[in-house]
Amino acid sequence: MRQTAPFRLNRSGLMLALISAAFAGEAGAAAGRAEFTIGGVTVSGKDGVQRPLARGTELDNGDVVRTNNGRAQIRFTDGAYVSLQPNTEFGIREYRYDNRTDGNERGFFGLLKGAMRTVTGAIGRINRDRYQIATPTATVGIRGTGGVIQVQDDGSTLVIGTSGIWSLTNPAGSVDVPAGNSAVAPSDPNQPPQETTQQPTSGPAPIPEEEPVFVAGEERTPTGGPVVPFIPLMTGPGYTVALAYSFDNGQGGFDATIDGGEFSTNFQVSDAVFDAQGRLTSITDSINGSSATLVNGQHAEFNSDGILAWGRWTGEVGFDAGRGIVSEIYNANRGFHYVVGMPTASMPTSGTATYSLAGATSPTYADGRSAPGTFTGNLGVTFGGSTSITGNFAVAMPDGKGWQWSSSTATSSALFSMSVQNFGSPPFPITGTGGACAGVSSCRADVTGFFAGASAERAGIGYIIQDSTSGIIDVVGAAAFKKD
Repeated sequence: MRQTAPFRLNRSGLMLALISAAFAGEAGAAAGRAEFTIGGVTVSGKDGVQRPLARGTELDNGDVVRTNNGRAQIRFTDGAYVSLQPNTEFGIREYRYDNRTDGNERGFFGLLKGAMRTVTGAIGRINRDRYQIATPTATVGIRGTGGVIQVQDDGSTLVIGTSGIWSLTNPAGSVDVPAGNSAVAPSDPNQPPQETTQQPTSGPAPIPEEEPVFVAGEERTPTGGPVVPFIPLMTGPGYTVALAYSFDNGQGGFDATIDGGEFSTNFQVSDAVFDAQGRLTSITDSINGSSATLVNGQHAEFNSDGILAWGRWTGEVGFDAGRGIVSEIYNANRGFHYVVGMPTASMPTSGTATYSLAGATSPTYADGRSAPGTFTGNLGVTFGGSTSITGNFAVAMPDGKGWQWSSSTATSSALFSMSVQNFGSPPFPITGTGGACAGVSSCRADVTGFFAGASAERAGIGYIIQDSTSGIIDVVGAAAFKKD
């Protein structure tokens, strides 16, 4: 853990600077806008007058947002996202971005009290010293992309990293805060920041996940449901994935495979590239340099909850396994399935949990013999030195074939894999409908996955079903689960 003392903060001076910043901004283009608000959220500008903050309101240098008993989410023009918890006071000290990262960009903010979740955008990605959040007792700098920051009741500053690495600095020193770790800068400026097991809270209770309330007239999904805002995943290292896809085997047929989790020992993502909507467009394995890139295609499916993102690529996908780039063309009935997120750094050591399905890609046949199908499932987990996992899964395809199976495993990390195969005498772990799994040893199902989020609140899997009942049938897909 790095310990340095690069500068000295004057606590009272910092408070004065944060407050006075609301009166210091110069006129210019808006820094960002409120994506949604709920409750009694207000904003004050250079005149100091507090006004209600409504969705769509533009924000600029000098503005101070106070959530009171409400919440707010703000998106900045460089793509950064800030989610403010109740009883929070957040100021835009100096913001400047003109679609270039040439060193003139600025993203300097103040958190006087309360708590915020944040994911950075273009500012700070190249010039890390251009992004900074000041609190009454510390300064939070960027060496990563996502985190939760809280000014506690005693004035101390608590940070938890959710992606990448952050730095937490006070007059006595500085520490790095990797994803899944927490650190605190004490209220006493003579005590350096240090690692902690504390989790950010808002008052006496833990910060709940975002529960925005939508009213008539707001955006809706094609099925009429609300469009729930989320903080998109951002390009960078540290992610892990579960992949499931098929490829032309060069012998007149198609094979299928899965990657990630324990099935790819030491699999490490050196870089995951996301677009502005948080959709994965490229991923590279740092161990052997292999990569997969959406070259000339599109997302047939995509979803994200801000912790995990999952989707299915169709069109041209480029693969580089160290022997040059090879392309695979996926039609609408096939696909490259993925789920991606930051793996849990410190797994829970006790307790049990159930995970319900948060979303899934539509499973596809390796050879695209029919339209995509549907997936359902859940996980049961017992945490400990060796975490036990049991999954119950089902796939149904539009041609009438279906597979249902249960599988169990144990893991000492955030990565896991599990396999089942029919053999011997019934009852078999995999059952089929519509003529699937008709033979004694005809079916096998492999699952690879990982836990994500600071407290393993999510899990992602990729899976493959191999059925040789009548010829070779492979089915692939990916799914995301949320702790109940």
